[in-house]
This record gives sequence, C-alpha cells and structure tokens, in this order.
Amino acid sequence: MGIYQNRHTTDSKFRTSKHLLLKGVFLNRLGKMLSEGFSLKEALAFLSTVSKKESKNWVKQIERQVLEGHSLVEGLTSCHFPEQTVTQLYFALFHGDFPRAVTRAGQQLIKQSEKKRKLTAVLTYPVMLICFIVVMLFVMRTVLIPHIEQITALGTSSLPLGTRLIVQFVYEAPVILMVTGALAITGTLLLIRAGKRQSPLANLITLCRLTPSYLLQLYWSQYFSYEWGQLLNGGCSLLEVVKIMKGQKNSLLIKETGLRIEEEMSEGHSFSDSLDSFNFLTDQLKDVIRHGEQSGKLGAELVLYAIGCEEEFDTKVEQLMAFIQPVVFAVVAVMIIAIYAALLLPTFTILDTI
Repeated sequence: MGIYQNRHTTDSKFRTSKHLLLKGVFLNRLGKMLSEGFSLKEALAFLSTVSKKESKNWVKQIERQVLEGHSLVEGLTSCHFPEQTVTQLYFALFHGDFPRAVTRAGQQLIKQSEKKRKLTAVLTYPVMLICFIVVMLFVMRTVLIPHIEQITALGTSSLPLGTRLIVQFVYEAPVILMVTGALAITGTLLLIRAGKRQSPLANLITLCRLTPSYLLQLYWSQYFSYEWGQLLNGGCSLLEVVKIMKGQKNSLLIKETGLRIEEEMSEGHSFSDSLDSFNFLTDQLKDVIRHGEQSGKLGAELVLYAIGCEEEFDTKVEQLMAFIQPVVFAVVAVMIIAIYAALLLPTFTILDTI
C-alpha cells in the first residue's frame, strides 16, 4: 500500500499535548543531530534506541521507512505528524536548510503542546463546575421546584414577580441548555458535512469569512511568509515557489493554493495581486510582498515579517487564555447565584406569610 494511504499504526491521530510534546522533542533532537553532522540514518538509529516507550514504536517505523528508501517526510506522514509540520520539511528539501527546519518544526510542536496544556489547565476546573451546575439545574427542575410550587400553592401565597422570574429561569434552564446543545451539535455536523464537499482551500476561506479571526490570519500569514521567504533565500524564484507548492502531496491546501496562484499569474497578475482572494492572509503580508518585489529583498523581508507574526500570535493567544477563565467563572457565578435565589427567595416569601 502507498505511503500516503491511511494506516492503522500504534500512534494515535489525536494530537494531545503529550503526543505533540513527544513528536516535538523527537524532531528537535533529530534536527540538532543533523546540524552536528550525523547522517539521517545515524540520527534515527540513535533516537530509536533512546526513545521513551510511548514514542519508540513510531520512531522505529520512521527509521525502517528511511532505511527502505523513503524520505523523512514520507515517514512522518505515515506516523500522522501534523500536516503543517510535514509540509514545512517538504519545503526544506528545496531551500536547503533542512537541519534547521527540522529543529524549528520540533520547537513549534513543543510550543503548541505547552499552549494546549495551559488551555486544558485553564478550562478543566470551570468545565467541572459547569457540569456540576447542569446536574443541579436538572435536580432543581425535577425535584426542588415542583415541591416549592406545591408549598406556595398550599400556603395560598403568590410569589413576587422577581422571584417568579428567577424560579422560571432556573426551571427552564435545562431545556434551554439541551436545545442550545442540540442546535450546536446539528450545526457542527452540517458544517462538517458541507466541508467535505468543498476543497481545503474553500473551507479555509469560508471559515475566515464566517469567523473573521485575526488569529487565523496571523497563523497562516506566518506559515506561508516564512516558507516562501526560506525558499526565496535558498535561490528559488517566485515561479519555482509556486511549482514546489503544486508538487506538495501531503497537503491539499498547499497544493490548491499553488494552483490558484499559478492560475492568477498566468492571467498576468503579479504574485502579490494573486493573493487578494485569500482572506486568511493579512493585508500586511500582501504589502510586504509588493514592497519586496520592488526592493529585491523579498525573501529576507518575508522571514522578518513571519517572525513578527509569530510573536504577535503568541502574545494574543496568551491574552485570550487569560481572558477565557474569568469569563467562564463569571457565567458559573451567575448560575450559582440564580440557583441560590431560586431556593431562598420562595422560602423567605413563605416565611413572611406565616
């Protein structure tokens, strides 16, 4: 079977923070060994010996495929390394700085692992609280509120408007949550189904149109600008860069992007103008390319811009994670107050009538 076909391996496709960390450490060590003069086969033989139990199987699989004559990129693909990582190393085969590219890819996976770990730590406790509150809301609806209604009815007393509204809100909250959850799941499934009918490039453009997130633009601008800059610094022309993108087998997104750019350039547009339809790239990137085309230092300027995008992306992700937890806690606090109010206010009203 072909190397690009889906295989069942001992490695999971699910990119947990632990899996990303192991793969990042592996690539980081591999890149450093290549920089020190080790051959790829020598480096893989050493790493397969010292690898931890969790990663030994797929490290040995990569080593076996390299010994059989496959490239490192093909070996990483078969072990379900992230698509962006594999594509980075594919580009590195052309710009010549392969050891540094392997090290950088490993460092990026380690950084992604740390971000996932921090996000998990930020959300774990609030999510547990929300689950507990949901259970409490269902208990309130099925047990406590019906008893409160019986007591108030037997006491021939009417609850104040504010109290009735709070009790009604708590009573209807489980239904609201179920309907909202069902709509969210249905909407997600419909989007996934619609996405399967479109190409990866069309999906990314649609995603950026529906959720105009600057973070997405920063991520993809950093990704493309760095790889384009490295290829140009390695002696490739813009036409050769497009040709390399078209030859990419691991990422349909990169391949389709290359085909779209080639189509635009064949109609007489410049490289920078051919990017106008890509809403997942920042306008600044397009301006940098226009300036670089005129100055003759496009490769260096793209790499510098990519570094700036990466720094800004990391800063904004940190700010987002710092913002998420207080918001979630605020929602939890409101729900807890509502539950207490639904319990205590009717009780106080009944006591006032005694």
